[in-house]
Amino acid sequence: MKRIEIDPADVRVTRIGYGPGTGPGPAPVGGAGGWLRRYRLRLAGVLALLEALLWAFDVSKIALLAIAVAAVAIHFWISPRVRSYTFHQVTWVIAFAQILVAAGTILLVLFTTLVAILIFAFLVLLVIGGLAALLGDRK
Repeated sequence: MKRIEIDPADVRVTRIGYGPGTGPGPAPVGGAGGWLRRYRLRLAGVLALLEALLWAFDVSKIALLAIAVAAVAIHFWISPRVRSYTFHQVTWVIAFAQILVAAGTILLVLFTTLVAILIFAFLVLLVIGGLAALLGDRK
């Protein structure tokens, strides 16, 4: 069995990938970045609710869509290249809120469509039942 000795001066540590999880140490627990990390789901939920209210009160849909696309693009393309943990958390909160709004909109459309189909099916059954009752009347 051979023993391999490595000189620490010959070892070079490189960063593989992008983002806070690929750095040399654990995520910070203090400061603004740590606070944002702890409360990011709540913050994203509040931000998504505010944006949904803006959407409901007829604010420009194109402007809201542009903000959503920009927020997600910034998080996935710019945030990994910036070393600031706080910046990464801020972009995560904003991007997650945009995705929540998009998912909520899709679910709302699907739910509304499903309810409309169920109401239509109920009315068709009601009409068929009424026709059957009228045609079955032999008096």
